[in-house]
Amino acid sequence: MFNYEYWGLNDLSISDNMALEELMLEDSASRNVAGIRFWNVKKDSVVLGYGESPNNVKARDASFDLARRITGGSHVEFDKACLAYTFTVPRDGSFRHYEDMRKYFAEHMASSLSDLGIKDVYADNKASTINVAGKVIASHAIFWGVKSALLHGLLLIDHYDVEKIAERMILSKRKISGSVYEEADALRLAPVASELVKSGSSIPQHEKAEFARRAISNKLLDSLTGGNHSKFFVSQKTISRAERLVSSTHTDSRWLDLRNPPYTKESAEAIPGEELNGTLKEGLGYCMYIEVSDKDFKEMAVPKGE
Repeated sequence: MFNYEYWGLNDLSISDNMALEELMLEDSASRNVAGIRFWNVKKDSVVLGYGESPNNVKARDASFDLARRITGGSHVEFDKACLAYTFTVPRDGSFRHYEDMRKYFAEHMASSLSDLGIKDVYADNKASTINVAGKVIASHAIFWGVKSALLHGLLLIDHYDVEKIAERMILSKRKISGSVYEEADALRLAPVASELVKSGSSIPQHEKAEFARRAISNKLLDSLTGGNHSKFFVSQKTISRAERLVSSTHTDSRWLDLRNPPYTKESAEAIPGEELNGTLKEGLGYCMYIEVSDKDFKEMAVPKGE
């Protein structure tokens, strides 16, 4: 379908990762290539959704970095428990609607996890999640630009430190059928790839997360490209080019705190779930569950009394 370019598996600061996503979008538009990149952060990072108020972060301190992304939804944490993934494509007609793009990449993710031995895995495209036995293991969001488009997300490789996350940001509670269900519980009970990916041989416990991270990256890359892709090395020169690109738009505190300047119709056809210049939303829960229905969420957490 596309001429794919693989940008590797990198650990960088969250600001560099966000800048590289926009460079990938720019390159997909200007060079008519599709980009694939897997990544993580060097330091714990909380990332706000495009239309989210920073007031949903309960405390800012030196233990984590804070950034805003170009896709909708709410806050997520990137740390050693995650594998992040980014796909960009030119708007060349291959996908007529962003739902087509969501379905395409989500199904490749689900089939790749299944090929690695994970059972009962499926894509829930209404909730923008990948589920294992009814619980969320990955979630993603889309930027539907005028000339190119992006889907990115995170997959749980290992268990989150939920207490640490709860200190940093809002984790919501839902009242469903007379019981209370908490996102904190859903995160504690979430499936993680390091416990599910089959290795074919014995792997020491401390190596399982890295094995799963690389196995999933390689399997998904092969699923999408069939081995037919070029390699793009992310050098310091590449990062500098990405930083120059975003410096003309939204690198200062106005973007982080106020979402200014917002995208316009000249560059973004849609950011699903968001108004391009709407009021910033407060009181949002954790992004992995923000679109999950109550019916499904009650199977992901433990019911408590009112």
